[in-house]
Amino acid sequence: MRVDRIGNLVWKELLQLARDWLLTTFLFVLPMLQLVLLARATGRGIKEQPLVVLDLDRSAVTRELVLRMDSREELALWRFVEDERALTAALERGTARVAVIFPSGFAADLSDPTRTATVRVVVDGSSDTVAGIVQSTVETVFADYTRQYLAAKGLRTDPPVDLRVVTDYNPTYNVRQFTIPAQVGFIVYQITLVIASLGLARERELGTLEALIVTPLSRTEIVLGKAIPAFLIGLVNFLFLVAVARFGFQVPMRGSFLLLLALTVPFLLAEIGWGVIISSISRTQQQAILFVFILAIVDLTFSGYLVPVKNLSPALGLVARAVPMYHYLTVIRAVMLKGAGPGDLGLHGLALVLLATVILFGAVRRVSRRLD
Repeated sequence: MRVDRIGNLVWKELLQLARDWLLTTFLFVLPMLQLVLLARATGRGIKEQPLVVLDLDRSAVTRELVLRMDSREELALWRFVEDERALTAALERGTARVAVIFPSGFAADLSDPTRTATVRVVVDGSSDTVAGIVQSTVETVFADYTRQYLAAKGLRTDPPVDLRVVTDYNPTYNVRQFTIPAQVGFIVYQITLVIASLGLARERELGTLEALIVTPLSRTEIVLGKAIPAFLIGLVNFLFLVAVARFGFQVPMRGSFLLLLALTVPFLLAEIGWGVIISSISRTQQQAILFVFILAIVDLTFSGYLVPVKNLSPALGLVARAVPMYHYLTVIRAVMLKGAGPGDLGLHGLALVLLATVILFGAVRRVSRRLD
């Protein structure tokens, strides 16, 4: 074994790597970008979780309590509602994480030592970490305020508020019920994207792409021929993984499975479109996998898979709305855990359809240009 020959081979590999400027850029810039994005997202903690309030008392005491909850960095007042139906709808859609219901006569009960003031708190438990922090924040606000309020009036200082907390969708704070639906979505995403991204890249690497181009197939037919196998494989994986989650891990399916299946279709089509675009610009299968890895990092950051999208800055939050996996993870969690219906998921469903249409159109255009 000669060191100089090994050194020459190492030098040759480094030169080849340096000539591939795209790969070199990704190898050094991408890890830094991933670290920065995740650090910014996780560094903010759980903040500004939307709060909805049903105030039937409409007193100075309830207004002060709402103001104090809104002033906490963990909570942000979303709106006041007029009835419990609107409150429940806000929780089902995910536009509110916690709801507080003040009954009529709350302030009077608080000032009367012989009576107990009651407040209902409904927490969205679909994310166990967020739910625990939100519940603790609400309890702290009520305990601090009532202690100060009673001390100022010369009454007993042990808080007499009966805070009746109800956790919807995941009352036991079982972390599996939050993570497994997201894992189902990510695995389906991963498999579909990989299969779609290898199609044209494999033809180019094997030298059969020219033979495919001269066939009577149109560019759209070529895209469909490469996309349909990826769609079928992704769909079979989805059905199998949902069955495992439901019957193997007892994750509930509170909503309509057919609705979830219908919204899975545009998600698969969107990711197939990205896969075809990646395949059209990749010279080798290895390069295609690298592009998939890059796209997966971006999608994981902006999808809410690792950290809530609410934790992102406003600008990055807008970017997240253009990521199909953000909408799909919202859909799969809402259907399985909350029993959300078409009315609750209309915007996310529309976004998935629009994104799938735009991405597939771009894929066909890209393939046509690359093959002409």
